[in-house]
Amino acid sequence: MPSFYYPQLDEKSKIVSIEDTEFKHIAKVFRHKTGDVINLNSGKGFYASAEIIELDKNKLVCQIKAFVPKEKYEPAIAVAFSLLRNKNDFLLVEKLTELGVAELFPFESDYSVRKASKNTKEKFVTTAIGAIKQCDNAYLPIVNDSIRLSQVIENVITKGYIPVIASELENDKTIIDVVNEAKGKAICIFIGPEGGFSKGEFDLFKQKEFIQFKLGINILRAETAAICAVSQVISSYL
Repeated sequence: MPSFYYPQLDEKSKIVSIEDTEFKHIAKVFRHKTGDVINLNSGKGFYASAEIIELDKNKLVCQIKAFVPKEKYEPAIAVAFSLLRNKNDFLLVEKLTELGVAELFPFESDYSVRKASKNTKEKFVTTAIGAIKQCDNAYLPIVNDSIRLSQVIENVITKGYIPVIASELENDKTIIDVVNEAKGKAICIFIGPEGGFSKGEFDLFKQKEFIQFKLGINILRAETAAICAVSQVISSYL
């Protein structure tokens, strides 16, 4: 059953009041009524079943029935990705959120086909919220501002991730090899734009001694590469 986003939910919550957009989603779209039990999702690790005890035209009140434990992947998986054409980066955000990625770093690189608008980050967050509600993931990924690739690299390193690069130039190393070399440390997978990374960017990766890996015998679209890489990492965790 889909969950509903209530970021104020925590371990002390007993009675909660829901208004505005999520109220409309619960009452108008799903047509829930008093006595119905729904699932609430904080996006911060708290997930609970709740009974609707009051319902009027503008809000509803729920009583928390039980908290449901939700696991997250450890070590964390992050993905840095180029902005893509045709809103394919929104598909990427949606699917990576469903898979349980902890953090997203959108960037603009030499071959990126579009630039961020003033509300790009907000739209990515909205997409991620929709994904956690649909798949019952209780952990909303951190979505960072879209900036230049060089800045993202520094941010990723500062946050303690090991940067690894999906590359069509790498012929030997796989993502599973990368996970094994990381030895339990969090990784951030870098996915290039439709045209791939430029020579200058590959020179930068080489200079910083970043690990590069292949995903298969075919060149994948950027959004496919991201989903494929994360899926393979998750399989190695299970």
